[in-house]
Amino acid sequence: MHVRFWGTRGSIPTPGHRTSIYGGNTSCVEIRTHDRTTLILDAGTGIRMLGEDLLMRHGPSRIHLLIGHTHWDHIQGFPFFRPAFVPGTELNIYGSVTFQRSLEESLSGQMQYSYFPVKLQELATRIHYTELEEGFFRIGEILVETQYLNHTAPTIAYRISADGATVAYVTDHEPFWHSTGRAPHHPGDQRHIDFLRGADLVIHDAQYTSEEYRSKLGWGHSPTDYVTDVAMEAGVRRLALFHHDPGHDDDTIKQMEDTQRARVNTTGFPLDVFAAAENMEFDVRGKGRGKTMVHVSALERRPTSGRRIMFVTPHQTDVSALEQVLPEDRLLITAVVDGLNALQAAPAISPDLVIINSRLSDGDGASFIQPLRDLLQKPDLPVILLTERDGGTDTLEIAENVATDYLTRPFSPPMLRTRIRAWLARAIGATGTRIEVIVPPRNQETLDEPTDEPAEKNLDQLISSIPLFAPLSPEKRSQLISRSIQEEFPADHTIIHQGHPMGMVYVILSGHVRVFEPVADSSVEMFLGELGPGQIFGELGVLRERPRSASVVALDRAYCLGMPASDFINWLGESREMSLSLLRILAGRLYDADRLLARHAPDPLTGLPGRRAFHELYRRLTAGSKRRGATVVLLVLDILHLKDINDRFGYAVGDEVLRAVADALMESLRTTDLVTRYGGDEFTVLLVEAGERDATIVMNRVREKLRHLTTYRNLPLTVECRIGYAVTHDPPDSPEEFLRLADEDMQRKSSSQLK
Repeated sequence: MHVRFWGTRGSIPTPGHRTSIYGGNTSCVEIRTHDRTTLILDAGTGIRMLGEDLLMRHGPSRIHLLIGHTHWDHIQGFPFFRPAFVPGTELNIYGSVTFQRSLEESLSGQMQYSYFPVKLQELATRIHYTELEEGFFRIGEILVETQYLNHTAPTIAYRISADGATVAYVTDHEPFWHSTGRAPHHPGDQRHIDFLRGADLVIHDAQYTSEEYRSKLGWGHSPTDYVTDVAMEAGVRRLALFHHDPGHDDDTIKQMEDTQRARVNTTGFPLDVFAAAENMEFDVRGKGRGKTMVHVSALERRPTSGRRIMFVTPHQTDVSALEQVLPEDRLLITAVVDGLNALQAAPAISPDLVIINSRLSDGDGASFIQPLRDLLQKPDLPVILLTERDGGTDTLEIAENVATDYLTRPFSPPMLRTRIRAWLARAIGATGTRIEVIVPPRNQETLDEPTDEPAEKNLDQLISSIPLFAPLSPEKRSQLISRSIQEEFPADHTIIHQGHPMGMVYVILSGHVRVFEPVADSSVEMFLGELGPGQIFGELGVLRERPRSASVVALDRAYCLGMPASDFINWLGESREMSLSLLRILAGRLYDADRLLARHAPDPLTGLPGRRAFHELYRRLTAGSKRRGATVVLLVLDILHLKDINDRFGYAVGDEVLRAVADALMESLRTTDLVTRYGGDEFTVLLVEAGERDATIVMNRVREKLRHLTTYRNLPLTVECRIGYAVTHDPPDSPEEFLRLADEDMQRKSSSQLK
């Protein structure tokens, strides 16, 4: 195989004289085999010059483009890849299955008229898209294997074997665990080493030095020490340090290369380490050791939509962080606070994956893993253990023995999200099961016609796997199928309209629906939930004998089994087990609705968001400020002597004081600032893109507004408050430390005033 580097940089292009040796273009590598098959790895800005070179070589051709993931630095050069504009070119694009968008949608997003003069659909070339899971596939005589990496988005590595040699392309990737030894012991790192094992060339993300990496945890990239360690452990022959940081000039990269060469030399291991540079090219010759490392097709789709996650943790902030990202992937999350509650809830939830905290109020979280697997009769149930940073070696040994995966708190929600996606897909691939089963729809006219027996048998198996209908006898299930209608609904089709008479109860066979309730006297629709395969809707109207209480819209193409209302009621009456199963479903939905209301409902007295909303919105707002490099200010405010005010003047006056403080805060701030009633007499204010001077201005403004409102509302007292603040350029992931700093500032101000 012949390898040439066309782009070696990560994150953003960095052209200039300080990057002229190793290059400033983002990721793009070309591989050519002896039979002239062309593979391109990633479509960063380096692909532009590669395209020019390809046209000079042989004009229109067949090209295979393998994309690790669709972050911008790996696709931003594609609109400038000239062969894609040449008629007669056949372009086969492969990439990982993304969270919410297809591979084609992700690529076309940057080629809308808002950003580029030519749309993807207008290109003259023939383009074929193939979305990949973890596994293997072939391009002619080339064996390509894939494996999920540890990044903030679904990302896959490619192991390419041809001409008796093997090349592994691994970017972007972060260590699964930050171990002190040279041989990482985390199961994820061991899988990573196995994937690289025996490769003749590994092109690996090596963006940071070890010192830099300490402040980049959760960003999805590797330190150079880790890269050489796993390469030596895997018996790799040559290692290319790749995906250079945009802040590293040629001298820095040369120093990183020299450091790693020295590290390898001290071990005596025969590993050739070098930093990848633009226009570097060479042939890769191997010992013919290429072999299939995995035995599952990468072309087989393993949809994870509708899968159930059980999160066992006493930390509501962790749940809130995950709830912000998982519903977007149509994954269903249920949280419980401790191990005993997890064991009680597990049979009803029937989770496909469990996340459990290592420290629970009723014991070590790891001790509940095997009982959960035994109870659910799922010996291979994926379990991710959240450990504490000070967990020690004992905790890690327990985690290695019983957990499928583990990572430290505080965790990166995007990183945990991708691990969940990877383990769900692996579990589906291992069992050969699918979450979505497409059943050919039947309409009323063909209901009584003879049906294909295998299809009927498949439908019967699907119905029997749904918890609601599992208690029914085979005869009852057969009767249910024969008296029901299979219907297909296109995306955006309204299946049920609010206010319409009751009719069918629907079971989702494949696809997803969203439930809305229009708000009275408003054009606004309130989102109530999202349902996936195996779930039912329309049952409430039937049970209450009332018109439909909400509207249900198909999110994507959905196949449903529609059951007549009268039959549904009869089956409930005849089966106690089915009635109890439905009761569990309704109780679960009520519980989720209560949690949603509790999290988002404003404080009834002041109208401000509460403590839970503060923790949830804090993450979202500070994440944006981190990306922009903006300063964040956190103010805390306490009302002095509120208890004495209530005792002396009554709670009505105390309530008016609270309202006055809330109004003073709201009238003193921007609409983009976050104001919450954090506790009984405590308020918090989060100012994004503000500094210490702004904090002083806001505090003075609040005090002035409060004096004005006290007089205007005829309050029989002077309202006094303590205010403190903290300022940072790098807000912590969790607000507790930030709150502590602001509270200490408030205490210092109070002490100085007393003196």
